Amino acid sequence: MQADTVNTSSQPLPSIRIDLAFSLIQLGITIPWSVNDGWLLYFYLPPEGKGQVLVPLAFYGIVTLIARVIDALITPLIGYWSDHLHSRWGRRLPLMFSASLPLLIVFVLLWLPPVKGISVINLFYLGLMLILFNVAQAFVMIPLGALLPELAVLDKHRIRLTMWSATFQLLGVIAAGLAGLLIDGFGFPGMALIYAAFILPLLYLPFLTLREQPGRQIDARQRFGFLQSLQITLKNRAFLVLSIAGIFFWSATTFVMTVMPYIVTEICLLQVSDAPYFYVAGVLALLACYPAVNWLAGRFGKWSVFAGSLLASALVMPGLMLIGPWFPIPLMAQGIIWILLQSIAMSGITMLPQAFAAEITDFDEKLTGQRREGAYYSAWVLLGQLIGALAGAALPLLFLLGRSQSDVNGPLGVRLTGLIGGALMLMSLFVFWRYPLRHLSGPKGPLGEKDEP
Repeated sequence: MQADTVNTSSQPLPSIRIDLAFSLIQLGITIPWSVNDGWLLYFYLPPEGKGQVLVPLAFYGIVTLIARVIDALITPLIGYWSDHLHSRWGRRLPLMFSASLPLLIVFVLLWLPPVKGISVINLFYLGLMLILFNVAQAFVMIPLGALLPELAVLDKHRIRLTMWSATFQLLGVIAAGLAGLLIDGFGFPGMALIYAAFILPLLYLPFLTLREQPGRQIDARQRFGFLQSLQITLKNRAFLVLSIAGIFFWSATTFVMTVMPYIVTEICLLQVSDAPYFYVAGVLALLACYPAVNWLAGRFGKWSVFAGSLLASALVMPGLMLIGPWFPIPLMAQGIIWILLQSIAMSGITMLPQAFAAEITDFDEKLTGQRREGAYYSAWVLLGQLIGALAGAALPLLFLLGRSQSDVNGPLGVRLTGLIGGALMLMSLFVFWRYPLRHLSGPKGPLGEKDEP
């Protein structure tokens, strides 16, 4: 169905079962990457006195960056394949089904390095496992994201689906936040096995419900070549604006997720087992805000809500610098208050990007006559991988300024992530201000009301 024929005011919304099935897979893939973001650096480079360092400090970031770059070269091909695959089950679902089990296997292997102490062998092992993990994850994430514009044609349904998807994603963050308790009880490998057993049905049960729309497969005679498809994608101005803005706000959120264990143990002076209190507090705040974000997006338009969320995050994030014994408030309370404020500020950022992405792929169909969601979602997954790699490379260097209480400057490097994150959010807002499809993001009117930005 062409996007400019859709009228959100006259069509009923599809069953919520579609939203829940989609969101279960989102939950299933969120848990492993959240655990990796929150604990992998801590596992391989623990603070002094908190465990055995497994890889040389200076080379951890280099290896993770190389792994991400290799994945970045593969990701666009996955998106192209996802757009052009022909099978009786559709374009997206077969790829997701085939990659889900390997994703969980590699997730477990990440926490089983071959050497117990610091070793170059562990460094190469980490790089190989990260490559395999990211490729398997891309085979699930790219087709899943590309399904959203197909499952939710109406803009109102897209906002509802993204609300559920973001909610389940946050539940995944909560589940990942329990890793500290599991690590204390079962160790890192035991934690990974427990998560893998829990995630397996989440990734496969939704296939009983999800179905692709017929007629979406691109005829072989009409296909663009890979390079031609990539060129067309890069000429989409709305895609470029959202992607560049995303580089900044994804970097900021990645910094926060990655340093969370250090905030708990080195700034708030707590134990690893106390980390779930921080994760749960932040996620519950986001969940409480999502209905409000949904209402505000309908009232004022999703562009205004998203821009406001970027500004609020830019103001709150540097507050990490202020947490300390100079306030007559327990450090744990200071940390949780900061997490609550940051979660409220970021609620629009975490919920709405998928709705903008669907809007952009609809506009692409008007320009090309083809549904090429995979090309766009693979590009966003690629950006996410590169951002994660750059964050992984930058944080160990930032930690040279101090990552624990025993360092000369204390955890100064950890604190600076808040200041840097606030600056990144401001840069993201500056870029997003130029989003050319703002007229489609208003509170009223059918999706695709205008053809030109």
